[in-house]
Amino acid sequence: MSKNILVTWDFTEVSEYALEYALKLQQDEHLNIEILHVLDPGGGLFSSKSKIKESEVAEKLKEAAVGINEKYQVEVIPTILEGKLFDAISDYAGETEASLVVMGTHGIKGMQKLTGSFALKVVAGSNVPFIVVQNPPNHQSLFEHIVFPVDFRQETKEKLLWAKNIAKMHNSKIHMITPYTSDSGVVKKIKANIIFSKKYFEQFGIDYQIHNTSKSTKFESEIVKLSMDLDADLIIIMTTKNIDISDYILGATEQYIIANQAKIPVLCINPSMV
Repeated sequence: MSKNILVTWDFTEVSEYALEYALKLQQDEHLNIEILHVLDPGGGLFSSKSKIKESEVAEKLKEAAVGINEKYQVEVIPTILEGKLFDAISDYAGETEASLVVMGTHGIKGMQKLTGSFALKVVAGSNVPFIVVQNPPNHQSLFEHIVFPVDFRQETKEKLLWAKNIAKMHNSKIHMITPYTSDSGVVKKIKANIIFSKKYFEQFGIDYQIHNTSKSTKFESEIVKLSMDLDADLIIIMTTKNIDISDYILGATEQYIIANQAKIPVLCINPSMV
């Protein structure tokens, strides 16, 4: 992996929230930070509309980098990408083998409730993990409590490496949460994933706790509720495999977790990233 953290930059306060998370992560890993703006003729989140010239955006991005240096005493690399928003960021992250993308989101608003979360569309299909944030870091210790949903899917195990790395780095406690189901076959798969996860965390000396959910509430709501009760610092999710437009319209579970009302950061892992 490269030594770069990419921060999506749309010149709003949520971009600076993402930057503040990247700065805290940089202290642990000594990584370079790159602020990334997409020049997309179609316009949209993190992108400039076609009427804005590339030279004007480049100058504005350089000014942002200077301002960051003055405020935080750190040099960042300003980078402009051209292309479609939903591909450009994840493609660039993969090409440069970035360590991580930190992205601010404004949540699901207006038409996004019908067409799906912009943030999820940017994340889906990436070979690099994304941390999606809505607020600045509010704790001195970055990731003290991590909520880690465990369901029946085989690819759930792919999150373990990332959870382990973060927990070891930040001395985190992992809170595994499982969905309620009356299907015996699904229960068996969930139990198998829990047993595997427990052994994995125990192997690396990581503290964990298991939480069960009630049958009367949607799993995504229980995940957010537990995160709020714990005052958690991070939720780690696995995105839907082969996600398509129907998932966005019908409401993929992860888009509501990403834009959770508690504004807890979410680490998004796509299937087959490890």
